[in-house]
Amino acid sequence: METDKVLHTILLKKAKEAQYTNYEIEQINLQSENLFIRYFLEREARKIVENTNVEEAVLKKIYEENQSLYKYPEKVKIDTIFVRELEKAEEILENVDVKNFSEFKERYDDKGKEVKEIADKFLFITEIHPAIAEEILQENEKDVVIKKAIPVQEGFHIVYLKDIEESRQAIFDEARETILADVKKNIFEQVYNQLIEDIANETVKPEKVASIKINNEKRFDIQTICRIYFDYQMI
Repeated sequence: METDKVLHTILLKKAKEAQYTNYEIEQINLQSENLFIRYFLEREARKIVENTNVEEAVLKKIYEENQSLYKYPEKVKIDTIFVRELEKAEEILENVDVKNFSEFKERYDDKGKEVKEIADKFLFITEIHPAIAEEILQENEKDVVIKKAIPVQEGFHIVYLKDIEESRQAIFDEARETILADVKKNIFEQVYNQLIEDIANETVKPEKVASIKINNEKRFDIQTICRIYFDYQMI
């Protein structure tokens, strides 16, 4: 972090010392102004969203009408042997099985300790390399070695599929925080755009823009929240 600060200081000094045309100076000023405006609008929108009370009934209604969106993906427990050459991977595949997998891993794995940690815990299928996940999803059994050298960057994986937990529907309590975050994100977009519209419609002198006051005690009823949420999902 300290190195980043030093580099930032050096780069900033170089940038300030450089020579710029009038057009370039105008563009720099314009970008600075746009960044300042965006910061102001996002800050004011966040104030409103942070103080927005989303009723529990709203969250439950969204959950009930969108349960398919709130599922835990399939989980798997795997172990892998990574090798860099296809010929070596195919040779291992001819002899490896569930019983001797650990022995083969100890002998042939090119990454060793880096991948051993995954062997004894469940991972969401979405956390696994897409090429490996694709092969796992095509497998109908568990406690098997997938008989294919799976290509990944820099080499190949031989995969032992130890166990599978099927995907399941999240109950409301499990999905609640995700739903709330989605709702507040959608409200933020609405509030951000509304702030721009409100300011544009006001007869305000430029020097007074920074002192515009926002009502932080915003409260949305169930109909408003659901409309905002479902309108956003349709975009």
